[in-house]
Amino acid sequence: MARSLRWGLAMAVAAVGSGWAATAAQDQDRTVKDGVYSTEQAVRGRTNYETTCLRCHGADLSGGAGRSLTGDVFVRDWTGLTLDRLFERMQSMPPGASENLAGDAYVDIISYVLERNGYPAGAGELSLASLTSITVEGEDGPGVVPNYALVRVVGCLGGDASQWTLSNATAEERSPEPGPSVGDDLVAAQAKPLSDQNYVLMYVFPSPEAYAGHRVETKGLLIRDESGDGPDSLNVTSILSLAEACTP
Repeated sequence: MARSLRWGLAMAVAAVGSGWAATAAQDQDRTVKDGVYSTEQAVRGRTNYETTCLRCHGADLSGGAGRSLTGDVFVRDWTGLTLDRLFERMQSMPPGASENLAGDAYVDIISYVLERNGYPAGAGELSLASLTSITVEGEDGPGVVPNYALVRVVGCLGGDASQWTLSNATAEERSPEPGPSVGDDLVAAQAKPLSDQNYVLMYVFPSPEAYAGHRVETKGLLIRDESGDGPDSLNVTSILSLAEACTP
């Protein structure tokens, strides 16, 4: 996207005054289990979905590999993230498209996706302004990162080519993108205090040897240790050096 949804929302709030700000404040700490869309909105969303999304994602939203918008895959991909992240992804679909729908049409499609995933409807409609404050939540709650989810961790890079590791690392948090963070997300990564987590890094390419001993941001697919005794692993998608020294 040429500009993020958060920037667009900030500009809109400045333009219309306190109305949107009040709406966003009312929606803080809500999840998709709280009835954030209306039944009528989901009906509109189905019409837009069938017109623009069905050919890739299928009539039942299951799609092909990496295209599912329902069931366990939806929970894995989006739990812990706010709905604006889903909005941003939808705006980039399909790849190479010359035209996008209006913002309200995407919001309606999100309502339909929520309905198909069994999340309840409510009395009011989902709004563009509320997307940044409504979190996708699975059965285990919004704070539990599902296995195989794409995550971000900040820690100290150690080990060598035979086995790279992260120590003194932060707990995993959801990441909407597999590549290194930029902009506000990078600033947030740089500000994170180290913690006491450890991770084993898998399939690291290219070699991060130049970052050995650095504080790094690592993104990858979370693979939990089934025994519960050892560290979890990350199937790495990117490593970014945040500082040459790794100190608390």
